[in-house]
Amino acid sequence: MKRLIKNILLIIVIGSFSACSDLDVVNINDPSIKYIYSSPEGIRALAGSLFQSWFFSEQHNLYSPGPAMLVMSDWGTVTFANYATLDASTEPRISINNSPTYAYHENFRNYWRNMYGVVTTANDVLKILDAGMKIGTNGSETAMVRGMAHFMQGLGNGYIGLVYDKGYPSDEKTDKFEQQAYTKSIDMAVEQLEKAIVIFDANTFTLPAEWINGNAFTNQDMSKLAHSFIARLLVYSARNKAENDATNWQKVLDHALSGIQLDFNIMGDGNITGRKWMSWYKYYLARPTWGKVDMRIVHKLDNTQPEHWTDAAPTFYPIDPTDAFPDGGFKSLPNGGYLRSNDARATTDFQFNNYNLRPERGVYRWSSIRYSRLDTYFNDNFFAPVVMMRKAENDLFIAEAFMQLGKYEQAAAVINAGTRVTRGGLAAVEATKQALDEAIFYERSIELPLTGMGIEFFDMRRRDLLQAGSMLHFPIPAQQLEIMGLEFYNFGGLESPKGIAGVDYSVDGWYKP
Repeated sequence: MKRLIKNILLIIVIGSFSACSDLDVVNINDPSIKYIYSSPEGIRALAGSLFQSWFFSEQHNLYSPGPAMLVMSDWGTVTFANYATLDASTEPRISINNSPTYAYHENFRNYWRNMYGVVTTANDVLKILDAGMKIGTNGSETAMVRGMAHFMQGLGNGYIGLVYDKGYPSDEKTDKFEQQAYTKSIDMAVEQLEKAIVIFDANTFTLPAEWINGNAFTNQDMSKLAHSFIARLLVYSARNKAENDATNWQKVLDHALSGIQLDFNIMGDGNITGRKWMSWYKYYLARPTWGKVDMRIVHKLDNTQPEHWTDAAPTFYPIDPTDAFPDGGFKSLPNGGYLRSNDARATTDFQFNNYNLRPERGVYRWSSIRYSRLDTYFNDNFFAPVVMMRKAENDLFIAEAFMQLGKYEQAAAVINAGTRVTRGGLAAVEATKQALDEAIFYERSIELPLTGMGIEFFDMRRRDLLQAGSMLHFPIPAQQLEIMGLEFYNFGGLESPKGIAGVDYSVDGWYKP
């Protein structure tokens, strides 16, 4: 069968065949692969594996830049070096080494190739359907498979556009790959998701529950999900405030109004051998002895706490059950580092934790608070729903679009009917642009963390708030550049920064060492 890759070699891996980190290119002459590509059952199985392949890379931190983006956004903080988190959070910011020999190159390389594995497989499914193959009895499942393939084209191309500065956007009609700016990947992804919506709206079906684990989604459910993902791509693709202001906010509003009305969850399949639906991304960045909440966020919840830990030699109160701080506290922080907040989520979603290591790596990485909202998922040994997109996120897209369009009363109504009041118990926000903008940013920071990969980073990026010297997107991974015969390049760094200021790296941001 004719393959799409003709002019350059893209490193791809098809998740349904392999979940390893080796460099795999599908050999279509292998008899088992040839059967899959030539039979309706095989094409149906390919379509059914696409979301799991995307999930594996988006939520499994060994294969994504997610941890690095979380600490670069100064939402999370760690004292460990794993997954490039130490380099990404170094102050002053440094340029992360885009080289095949870099210890954590796989976090950026594997995500790139796995997203293109999803896109390429979805393209092949559509090529075969276009050639006349019917799926199911009398073609009863052809529309379902076609819609899923377009949906996954959109997620694959879209997340390349969110994460990297350039990409090779493609669809089932592409016969020549061309390197293009990230905006082209986003544009194509939105078109592909809109094609999926047309199919979802015109046909009746129910997805097998294992395609998006634990969800027997109807065509209507899939349509809503696609609308919300389009809103995500449109909002999060902005690299700076100017691009954010120029976003097509009417289009964001139209799609978000047709988006999800319930949290989008995946059912976890546990911490067991052969697991396919477990989120290490969430686990590592929220577990009690690993990820912490950056003091920037702690300060948002309790403005008596500092935004940035500057005590060079932090000391502790002794652990004393009769003391005001029975678990021990930090002498340098107000109230020992315990939260005092009007936001009820400071108690339900966040927890005092004095576990900090490696002061020689910089106590600016230390924190007194961890994120506890996901503890049920951990305590159930990962046999629990994995939240991917909260309804609150879609609601905040609606509110922000109303605000950007000058419809302040409508924006305030959405916010005041949402989690700010229902979960946070905070006062209703006033219908002014400044108050609305501050409330939306606050709500996104407190209500949405560790759901979709990178949203904390994308939010800071589009507001010109990433710490000075932080890269605004990742370069094409060096291994891909090496194969193509192109020079390696980096972004960011406060001293001798790489790239274009305000386009490839943050200039000022919320903090400058």
